[in-house]
Amino acid sequence: MYKLNLLISRGLLGIAGLALLAIVLLVTANILMRQLASSYGGTTEIVGWLTAVVVSLSLAYAQLNKAHVELDILVAHFPDRLQALLETLVAIASLLFFAMVAVKLWEYGYGVMQRGMVSQTLRIAIYPMIYVVALGFSAFCLVLLTDVFGSMKRLVMK
Repeated sequence: MYKLNLLISRGLLGIAGLALLAIVLLVTANILMRQLASSYGGTTEIVGWLTAVVVSLSLAYAQLNKAHVELDILVAHFPDRLQALLETLVAIASLLFFAMVAVKLWEYGYGVMQRGMVSQTLRIAIYPMIYVVALGFSAFCLVLLTDVFGSMKRLVMK
Protein backbone atom coordinates (compact mmCIF):
# COMPACT_ATOMS: atom_id res chain seq x y z
CA MET A 1 0.00 0.00 0.00
CA TYR A 2 2.89 2.34 0.77
CA LYS A 3 4.35 1.94 -2.72
CA LEU A 4 0.99 2.73 -4.33
CA ASN A 5 0.64 5.83 -2.14
CA LEU A 6 4.18 6.87 -2.99
CA LEU A 7 3.58 6.43 -6.72
CA ILE A 8 0.32 8.37 -6.69
CA SER A 9 1.56 11.14 -4.41
CA ARG A 10 4.79 11.63 -6.37
CA GLY A 11 2.85 11.83 -9.63
CA LEU A 12 0.47 14.41 -8.20
CA LEU A 13 3.41 16.29 -6.68
CA GLY A 14 5.00 16.46 -10.13
CA ILE A 15 1.82 17.97 -11.55
CA ALA A 16 1.71 20.41 -8.60
CA GLY A 17 5.30 21.41 -9.38
CA LEU A 18 4.40 22.09 -13.00
CA ALA A 19 1.43 24.17 -11.85
CA LEU A 20 3.72 26.17 -9.55
CA LEU A 21 6.13 26.73 -12.42
CA ALA A 22 3.21 27.90 -14.56
CA ILE A 23 2.24 30.40 -11.84
CA VAL A 24 5.77 31.81 -11.74
CA LEU A 25 5.97 32.10 -15.54
CA LEU A 26 2.50 33.62 -15.84
CA VAL A 27 3.06 36.23 -13.13
CA THR A 28 6.51 37.10 -14.50
CA ALA A 29 5.17 37.43 -18.04
CA ASN A 30 2.30 39.59 -16.79
CA ILE A 31 4.71 41.91 -14.95
CA LEU A 32 6.88 42.23 -18.05
CA MET A 33 3.84 42.91 -20.22
CA ARG A 34 2.79 45.73 -17.91
CA GLN A 35 6.17 47.37 -18.35
CA LEU A 36 6.28 47.00 -22.14
CA ALA A 37 2.64 47.20 -23.17
CA SER A 38 -0.67 46.30 -21.61
CA SER A 39 -1.01 43.13 -19.56
CA TYR A 40 -3.45 40.42 -20.46
CA GLY A 41 -6.61 39.73 -18.50
CA GLY A 42 -7.41 36.69 -16.46
CA THR A 43 -4.06 36.35 -14.74
CA THR A 44 -5.57 36.54 -11.27
CA GLU A 45 -8.15 33.94 -12.18
CA ILE A 46 -5.61 31.47 -13.56
CA VAL A 47 -3.20 32.01 -10.67
CA GLY A 48 -6.06 31.31 -8.23
CA TRP A 49 -6.93 28.03 -9.97
CA LEU A 50 -3.31 26.95 -10.18
CA THR A 51 -2.76 27.77 -6.51
CA ALA A 52 -5.65 25.48 -5.57
CA VAL A 53 -4.10 22.78 -7.77
CA VAL A 54 -0.66 23.20 -6.17
CA VAL A 55 -2.01 22.98 -2.64
CA SER A 56 -4.43 20.09 -3.16
CA LEU A 57 -2.11 17.93 -5.25
CA SER A 58 0.75 18.25 -2.77
CA LEU A 59 -1.27 17.25 0.31
CA ALA A 60 -0.84 13.49 -0.17
CA TYR A 61 2.93 13.69 -0.55
CA ALA A 62 3.23 15.98 2.47
CA GLN A 63 1.16 13.58 4.59
CA LEU A 64 3.13 10.58 3.37
CA ASN A 65 6.36 12.25 4.50
CA LYS A 66 4.81 13.67 7.69
CA ALA A 67 5.65 17.19 6.57
CA HIS A 68 2.61 18.75 8.24
CA VAL A 69 2.98 20.67 11.48
CA GLU A 70 2.36 18.48 14.50
CA LEU A 71 2.20 19.83 18.02
CA ASP A 72 3.06 17.05 20.43
CA ILE A 73 4.53 18.92 23.38
CA LEU A 74 1.91 17.56 25.77
CA VAL A 75 1.25 14.20 24.08
CA ALA A 76 4.96 13.29 24.08
CA HIS A 77 4.77 12.97 27.88
CA PHE A 78 1.85 10.50 27.80
CA PRO A 79 2.34 6.75 28.05
CA ASP A 80 3.03 4.98 24.74
CA ARG A 81 -0.34 3.26 24.64
CA LEU A 82 -2.22 6.52 25.18
CA GLN A 83 -0.11 8.20 22.48
CA ALA A 84 -1.00 5.39 20.07
CA LEU A 85 -4.69 5.70 20.96
CA LEU A 86 -4.66 9.47 20.40
CA GLU A 87 -2.79 9.01 17.11
CA THR A 88 -5.44 6.53 15.97
CA LEU A 89 -8.31 8.83 16.94
CA VAL A 90 -6.73 11.81 15.17
CA ALA A 91 -6.07 9.72 12.06
CA ILE A 92 -9.69 8.50 11.98
CA ALA A 93 -11.07 12.00 12.52
CA SER A 94 -8.80 13.40 9.80
CA LEU A 95 -9.81 10.67 7.38
CA LEU A 96 -13.52 11.22 8.02
CA PHE A 97 -13.26 14.99 7.64
CA PHE A 98 -11.17 14.98 4.47
CA ALA A 99 -13.18 12.14 2.94
CA MET A 100 -16.24 14.33 3.37
CA VAL A 101 -14.37 17.23 1.76
CA ALA A 102 -13.34 15.02 -1.18
CA VAL A 103 -16.87 13.68 -1.72
CA LYS A 104 -18.37 17.18 -1.58
CA LEU A 105 -15.78 18.44 -4.07
CA TRP A 106 -16.64 15.63 -6.52
CA GLU A 107 -20.35 16.44 -6.08
CA TYR A 108 -19.73 20.17 -6.49
CA GLY A 109 -17.67 19.60 -9.63
CA TYR A 110 -20.43 17.48 -11.10
CA GLY A 111 -23.03 20.13 -10.28
CA VAL A 112 -20.91 22.87 -11.83
CA MET A 113 -20.44 20.74 -14.95
CA GLN A 114 -24.19 20.10 -15.21
CA ARG A 115 -24.97 23.81 -14.92
CA GLY A 116 -22.27 24.75 -17.41
CA MET A 117 -20.70 27.33 -15.11
CA VAL A 118 -17.75 29.27 -16.49
CA SER A 119 -15.21 31.64 -14.96
CA GLN A 120 -16.03 35.32 -14.76
CA THR A 121 -13.13 36.79 -16.70
CA LEU A 122 -12.02 34.19 -19.21
CA ARG A 123 -15.39 32.40 -19.58
CA ILE A 124 -13.70 28.98 -19.27
CA ALA A 125 -15.41 25.94 -17.73
CA ILE A 126 -14.28 25.61 -14.12
CA TYR A 127 -15.33 22.04 -13.36
CA PRO A 128 -12.03 20.49 -14.54
CA MET A 129 -10.14 22.46 -11.88
CA ILE A 130 -12.66 21.39 -9.23
CA TYR A 131 -12.14 17.77 -10.27
CA VAL A 132 -8.36 18.17 -10.03
CA VAL A 133 -8.70 19.56 -6.50
CA ALA A 134 -11.07 16.69 -5.63
CA LEU A 135 -8.48 14.25 -6.97
CA GLY A 136 -5.84 15.79 -4.71
CA PHE A 137 -8.05 15.43 -1.65
CA SER A 138 -8.94 11.85 -2.63
CA ALA A 139 -5.25 10.95 -2.81
CA PHE A 140 -4.77 12.63 0.56
CA CYS A 141 -7.54 10.40 1.95
CA LEU A 142 -5.80 7.32 0.60
CA VAL A 143 -2.67 8.25 2.56
CA LEU A 144 -4.78 9.01 5.64
CA LEU A 145 -6.42 5.59 5.33
CA THR A 146 -2.98 4.00 5.39
CA ASP A 147 -2.14 6.11 8.44
CA VAL A 148 -5.29 4.86 10.19
CA PHE A 149 -4.29 1.24 9.59
CA GLY A 150 -0.71 1.93 10.70
CA SER A 151 -1.77 3.69 13.89
CA MET A 152 -4.25 0.90 14.69
CA LYS A 153 -1.49 -1.63 14.22
CA ARG A 154 0.77 0.33 16.58
CA LEU A 155 -2.09 0.55 19.09
CA VAL A 156 -2.62 -3.22 19.05
CA MET A 157 1.12 -3.96 19.25
CA LYS A 158 1.72 -1.78 22.33
